Amino acid sequence: MASKPKIILIGGGGHCKSCIDVIEEEGKFEISGIVDIPEKKGNSILGYKVIANDNDIPSLVNDYSCFLITIGQLKSPARRIEIFEILLKLKVSLPVIISPFAHVSRHASLGNGTIVMHGAIINAQASVGKNGIVN
Repeated sequence: MASKPKIILIGGGGHCKSCIDVIEEEGKFEISGIVDIPEKKGNSILGYKVIANDNDIPSLVNDYSCFLITIGQLKSPARRIEIFEILLKLKVSLPVIISPFAHVSRHASLGNGTIVMHGAIINAQASVGKNGIVN
């Protein structure tokens, strides 16, 4: 049996916890670690270690090719966009993650780095851009 691709999560707050739940339920990726603020390095979030901070992202690309931004978007999407641009320049994979408890029409399109959370519905001909969060 082939091993699952390893994925690094960027952002260790509340949205990260929800993303972990979706990734575990989807079962397509193995979470290798979380990137968060320097003070949290070594901490655990739902059993996954904070292994690095934002400044370490370029060096993580040497060992990992899949990343998901798990920073939420309460006040502004600016930080999500900034990290997304960094990851694009590093030419990493930004997979689409879809909860098995969501419905996504086969006639919908989803951009790279988007996560579809539990219970979400995306209907036919809907188009979700890159780096999105669908609740």
